[in-house]
Amino acid sequence: MARTVPTEPHGAGWPAALRIGVLALAALLLASPAAQAQPVARTVLALYDGGIEASPVETRIHRYAEFPLNHLGYTLEYRDIRALPPRPVLPTEVELARYAGVLTWYSTPPATRKTYLDWARTTLRAARRLIVLGSPGGAFWTDEVVAVDAILGRIGLRHGHRAVALTLGAVAQARMRSATHFEGPPDPVLPPFEVVEAVRPDVEPWLAIGLPPREGGGRSLTVAVSDRGGYAATGYEIAEDPASGRARWLVDPFAFFARALRTQPWPVPDVTTLSGRRIFFSHVESEGLNHVVLTKTREPMLVAQLFRDAVVARYPDLPATFALTPGDLDPALGGNETPREVVRTIWSYPQVEPSIASYTRPYRWGFFADYDRTREEELVADARAPGRFSLRWLTDYISPDSRASRYVAKSREYPRNYLLRPFDLTEETRTALSAATQLAPESKPIRLYQWTGDANPSEEQIAATRRIGLLNMNGGESRLDHRYPSITHLLPLARPVGSQRQIYAAGADEIPLARAWRPAVEALRAAATTAANTGAPRRLKGQNLHYHLASIGNPQALHLIQKSLEAARAAPVIPIRASDYAAMADDFFDLTVTALAPDLWSVAHRGAVQTLRLDEAEGVQIDLARSRGVLGQSRHAGSLYIALDDAVEVAEVALSREMTSGPAISLHDSRWRVRRLERNATAWRFEAEGYGEGAFAWDGVAPGRYRIAAERAGALLWTAEAQPDASGRLAFTVPVTGIEPLHLTIARRLESAEGTP
Repeated sequence: MARTVPTEPHGAGWPAALRIGVLALAALLLASPAAQAQPVARTVLALYDGGIEASPVETRIHRYAEFPLNHLGYTLEYRDIRALPPRPVLPTEVELARYAGVLTWYSTPPATRKTYLDWARTTLRAARRLIVLGSPGGAFWTDEVVAVDAILGRIGLRHGHRAVALTLGAVAQARMRSATHFEGPPDPVLPPFEVVEAVRPDVEPWLAIGLPPREGGGRSLTVAVSDRGGYAATGYEIAEDPASGRARWLVDPFAFFARALRTQPWPVPDVTTLSGRRIFFSHVESEGLNHVVLTKTREPMLVAQLFRDAVVARYPDLPATFALTPGDLDPALGGNETPREVVRTIWSYPQVEPSIASYTRPYRWGFFADYDRTREEELVADARAPGRFSLRWLTDYISPDSRASRYVAKSREYPRNYLLRPFDLTEETRTALSAATQLAPESKPIRLYQWTGDANPSEEQIAATRRIGLLNMNGGESRLDHRYPSITHLLPLARPVGSQRQIYAAGADEIPLARAWRPAVEALRAAATTAANTGAPRRLKGQNLHYHLASIGNPQALHLIQKSLEAARAAPVIPIRASDYAAMADDFFDLTVTALAPDLWSVAHRGAVQTLRLDEAEGVQIDLARSRGVLGQSRHAGSLYIALDDAVEVAEVALSREMTSGPAISLHDSRWRVRRLERNATAWRFEAEGYGEGAFAWDGVAPGRYRIAAERAGALLWTAEAQPDASGRLAFTVPVTGIEPLHLTIARRLESAEGTP
């Protein structure tokens, strides 16, 4: 914010020395970082045509563009261009200033577009950046061309007032082939295109089309970027196959959106990484809780018991979040009380986090957004014909259990699992939480609500989970495997639903709903492939193992689940609870980054997000001397990952483009979460907690021998000595449990400091 320096008329009566002092102080204030502070605009305004894409979730922006934009640190705000008061209207020039940019992706000019085009012609010039994917939004052969030129002109382009429908003889001229053939080349037969030309010299033509002689020659830009935004024509940004439900990016969305939205990189919030390592979490739903399997000795066993013995007890070093649907234990609905104590035992394991997954297990949440009990009863009657000789009413009268069983879904034939009582949102949320809390240890309050079935809740259903203080997660079905080998099938962090937000799981579960049918075994294999493909070369997602108890009864599926857990045990990951990830994804939207000076940022409102990422970071490192609340740094695929200390409310991150002189103790990575770091040249201490043994690696450690001590509540639990390698990295493993926080101290031995052998 500009500040006014007192001028001569206001201080004419002051002594000269005082006036000089005031002016010097004012100049100093203006030069201070606080005076230069500029919040980084992280929100992109996404405009869509509700006449074609009925809701934000159905837009191509949400399905394809929001994921790479989240990866780059941006959030999206959706507005339907048809919206009229009292619904949100298109923003004013002043309101536009708060957005990082405006994004549109119309497949064709909107059917109702006059209001939008009038607004664009007069107001869009105030946008920081503009990204146009597909159609500019108007018909160039009408008087709408004035608005079309205004839209494209914001980027530095102009419409040629013509189109090429027959592209035979047209030649693609790719200036940046890697950026315009990202997941494969476009169709050999070029799609039709509207002729677009550059009118400013700084426009970068990533892909141009040489027009055939019959079209008068010349060229048209189909992919271009500038300091004011970007443009990618229909058919040149993405290739879709509606028949298979698959798609692939032609433009590199990471490079395209980064160039179109910012001039210089800035440290973006990252929810894939914690303490320098990729996160791993596992969450399980209780569907199948009452199933029975046979052991190798042909003895019957509850699937819940098999889960307890083959997964929970076998992997005490890996957290698992286990969600109960209390209806499974409610005989009045058709459930079974038998596994109650098994659930209590599972939740008592130190590494297991309790959570809930509704009360009656809805499979189709949309059915209950506008609930009709009569319709639900009709579905039951249609699915279960009256018994022979019309005696169903008699058996219901004699045995209430028989009636209850008719209202229990076999497989997923009904909109929910237990239908005996009318649907009640309070029962699905507050009652479910109360019932589950009675089985959970007092030391483990329930934090997470896991959506069941299609995981497609309404705004009110999501709000109901928020009102009882729970995070929520599931849905999305992100995949990157041999059947879906494109990042277009990776979903963003969350699903916007009115004023609410549903956090997507990081990976797909083993029960497909929206994707092509596949058995659970194949789905688990695909999930493992997705986990590998989203970890390298670019780290796109945390590693997420998500399944239902019913799959545990399949020996092959159980083997694959155990195989995934073995891989996580051996991998350089940091295991966390599912609720921790849900909190990170939730807090991503509120985090603020403020530029204080060149290469200096403050980061506030982080919540559970404790990692920043700087892309294109070769030759850049953290300046620990000027930073505050920074634990350390690590690198992956050309990006710099910055670990923050959650004990410091507002962190400050300073970068250096020169090698710092002398060692600076810095966390490289850890399998445990690190906080409250205190350090000097020869010693440092911190608090840590996590699962399994605590593996740590610290950089910038001076030569010598160091004593490492771990204690809890003043009691020494473990001590050892170690020394750094030639690069100054000190690595060690603490062989004690860290589920309860420990305090670790690493101090250089006195004889080492004095040079004594």
